[in-house]
Amino acid sequence: MIKIIAKDYSQAVAYLCDKLESELAQFDLFLSKSKDSTTKYITDSIGAQALIMIGSVGDSCTLFADTFNLPMFYDSFAESKVVAYCDFTKTPLPPRHVMDKLCVAPESFNHYAAVYGYQCTCYGEYKKTHVYMIADDLRECSVVYDNYLSADLFKNNNAAQRYVFKVFGLAKNDVLDRLDKLGKFVSRKCETLNLDTKIVLDFPPKCAKNAITDTLTLFKKLFGDYVYASADQSLAKTVVDLLNSLGKTLSTAESITGGLIASNIVDIAGASTVLKEGVVTYSNSSKSSRLSINPHYIDEHGAVSQQVAQEMARGLRKNGSDIAISTTGFAGPAADDGRVGLCYIGIATEKGLSVYKNVFYGDRNSIRSQAANTALYLVLKTITK
Repeated sequence: MIKIIAKDYSQAVAYLCDKLESELAQFDLFLSKSKDSTTKYITDSIGAQALIMIGSVGDSCTLFADTFNLPMFYDSFAESKVVAYCDFTKTPLPPRHVMDKLCVAPESFNHYAAVYGYQCTCYGEYKKTHVYMIADDLRECSVVYDNYLSADLFKNNNAAQRYVFKVFGLAKNDVLDRLDKLGKFVSRKCETLNLDTKIVLDFPPKCAKNAITDTLTLFKKLFGDYVYASADQSLAKTVVDLLNSLGKTLSTAESITGGLIASNIVDIAGASTVLKEGVVTYSNSSKSSRLSINPHYIDEHGAVSQQVAQEMARGLRKNGSDIAISTTGFAGPAADDGRVGLCYIGIATEKGLSVYKNVFYGDRNSIRSQAANTALYLVLKTITK
């Protein structure tokens, strides 16, 4: 997995993503809006194949070194390239404090000579993760990619290639039926639990690139919007990472799920900046007192109803979160009129409120887990729609 971090989706970032997609590389792009989220993403990226930081090279070097308490040094090679660039363009040298930022690097890192401007790309390896700090300039990014980065990252392209996807909302038999339509030369494995499936595709060594491309294209056609990640990560982590990147907060009002949604989120590092509150409004009186739902309204429609799920989400969002989730349903083992597994999930945002009716199958805890997973998936779809 290749990790990319930048402040904005610039031309340089778009170019890099296009190049990685053409190599069929697995990568993750994180657009950071705060120093804390940037630091966390950098920390979590160690262990990946590569971390690419797009932006001010000097700022990236300093932040990376500060994150891991690495000493910094002044690179005279970078200074010579800045001087050469200024001589060639007949521009004055930057002042000393700017030079200090342009020419520093974490210990054991080095600089490539810049071609456009005087921000020399800084590169190195930290705990087996290749790290690149590249200027947010399309031309410079293309030079670095073509001359250094692609050769470094894809020098072992003849090895067996593995792709991992996470898919939600399909029964295992349905997943297997769709996988059967892929070519016989690719091996496939899948694990499904509570509607959440991990799919692993392994292509043989020296497999033709067009065969891999055609297979992955067919895979995306077969699974479409059911795919929520191209890496082995949970729904909760996908939601937390996305909300962090957008600076959004989430609250939950849970009945049938009994706090599972909030618990899944809290399991993920970085949840503190995302989860505003989680309440378990299990009883009708709690729904009324905590979410300001008229008890007569609950009596009229029933606690397990589209109307009550809607009012739960509406009442919760009044407390100030960007997104509110509500769940109400029958987990079993018994229910009114035999409606075990019936569940309503409400998703409220500033743009509107939707309620989704679901019927889940299985034992009590499986139904609750399916409901919690579905709620997280609906948050993803609501945000990315």
